[in-house]
Parts: sequence; structure tokens; C-alpha cells
Amino acid sequence: MSEISVVGNAVVGNVRGRAPATPIKSVEVVAPCTDSTVVETTDSVEFSAEARLLEKIQQLPSVRQERIDALKSAIATNTYLTNDKLELALDRLIDETRE
Repeated sequence: MSEISVVGNAVVGNVRGRAPATPIKSVEVVAPCTDSTVVETTDSVEFSAEARLLEKIQQLPSVRQERIDALKSAIATNTYLTNDKLELALDRLIDETRE
């Protein structure tokens, strides 16, 4: 015969405890520093180029929808481009090419 005893289909009593379990209280203990040398460290954070760009975008002034609607209307009715505006745009273009 084998030295290992046979485990049968024994009936086990109620698995639940007779009294409700009491919750465990966790306590955090901080040990005092015994080392006489104190090392000071500083944290640093680096923002990606995308994050910096998003920050700049968020600081832009809000869109003036009434101004956009007025410009769209002027373009649609062909009253946006006037000779004065074209002349001003050409002058600015010439100034930019000189620099």
C-alpha cells in the first residue's frame, strides 16, 4: 500500500465563520531618519513642443463669430475685395520682399 492516505468525499461543515470578520485596520508607521546626511532633490518637468503649442492656443483670444460672419457675407456678395484693400495687400507684399 501507499504511504499517502486516501482523501475521501468527507463532508465539511459550514465554511463561513460563526462570527462576522472584523475589518483590519491599517496603520502606517514612519521610521525616523537615522542617517545624518540629508540629500535634497528637486523635481523637474519638461513639456513637449505639442503641449507648449496647445498652451499658446488656449491663451489666444476667443473667436469673434460676428466678425467672421460679416467677412463671409462680404465675400459671398463680392464686396470684400476693394481696390483699397488690394492696394494695401500689394504694398505689404512689396515691403516683405524687400526685407
